[in-house]
Amino acid sequence: MIPSSHPLIGILTHRHGSFLAGSSYCAQLTEVAARHKCALVVYSPTDIDEVHGTLHGFRYNMHTKKWGRVQTRAPDIVYDRFSYMKRDALRTYSAYRSKSRMRYLNNRFAHKWNAHRHFSRHPELARHLPVTVPLASGALGKLSRRFPLLYAKPVNGSGGKGILRIRRRQQLFEMVGRSGKEGVIRHTSHSLEAAERYVLTWAQQQKQTFVLQQGLSLSLIPGMICDSRVLVQKDVCGQWSITGMVGKQSPDRLVTSNLQSGGKATSMLTLLTRRFSDEKAKAIMQSMQHLSLLLASHIESRFGNFLEFGIDLGIDTEGYIWIIEVNPKPNRELFRLAGQHDTYKRAIEAPILYALSVLELEKPE
Repeated sequence: MIPSSHPLIGILTHRHGSFLAGSSYCAQLTEVAARHKCALVVYSPTDIDEVHGTLHGFRYNMHTKKWGRVQTRAPDIVYDRFSYMKRDALRTYSAYRSKSRMRYLNNRFAHKWNAHRHFSRHPELARHLPVTVPLASGALGKLSRRFPLLYAKPVNGSGGKGILRIRRRQQLFEMVGRSGKEGVIRHTSHSLEAAERYVLTWAQQQKQTFVLQQGLSLSLIPGMICDSRVLVQKDVCGQWSITGMVGKQSPDRLVTSNLQSGGKATSMLTLLTRRFSDEKAKAIMQSMQHLSLLLASHIESRFGNFLEFGIDLGIDTEGYIWIIEVNPKPNRELFRLAGQHDTYKRAIEAPILYALSVLELEKPE
């Protein structure tokens, strides 16, 4: 039983039977919560009855290292980690969140195209956005005349899934994509018309809306695709701060630098100094921090409160910073894989500490 005096933090995620999405991370959160004298319960949208204030969820047993079903009261506050993108599950989640009256740490965010349009309204952020348009008939022809490298991206994608890289060499279009079932797929079209048919069919097969985006020169290391992840989280005072920064790299033959696609995590400074002087590398990192904090504040001005963002930034071969993607439900494994264990621990602890600080502020005097 959970003592009524102990705060109860809920983790909203996808569940299929006894499968819990993100269960390893949730187990680590459970251990952090226990150290701070609070409890944690994991559940899906179908597990809670808000009207009666009851929940049939899952708790992690730190002794047996196993998850078990539990019936509890409704949580005092909820950390939304739902990021499953299959259509039926996403529809159920969206319907639940739209009517839920729980106290959430993080609001729902926009898909890539709406986020891009919001960022483009800020003069400073707009300068760091790659040219992006909705994927439609005629879009490939217009953008490929301006940029020899393009990316077709699903607006609700994550982890590099469904992304198609398109490289134009005169009338030849070389395409590399990553499909969930078939891995890396390669295709060459010998005309713009054939390439456009392939790209539109690709998007249709993914059953998602796509955008077409300017490709960037991110080969800081010859033969490699390089970018970065900046983790921005709120502290106990509710202020945005940089928890950590890490570089990502993968062979150019792959589509993106995502770890799921075969990428590797590395120190940001080490990555930048492969191309730039120490002085310039440190200046780039300072600019990355400034841009990331600005992004977090700007998102909240439109979409409401959040507690963290994983911001993917690309640094081109001239040292210019580009905004690639913003994820409101970020993975933090990159820091562990880069050997940044203290940063990794802080990244896991921050959501629990912030949740407790919000609950403390809401206590009646």
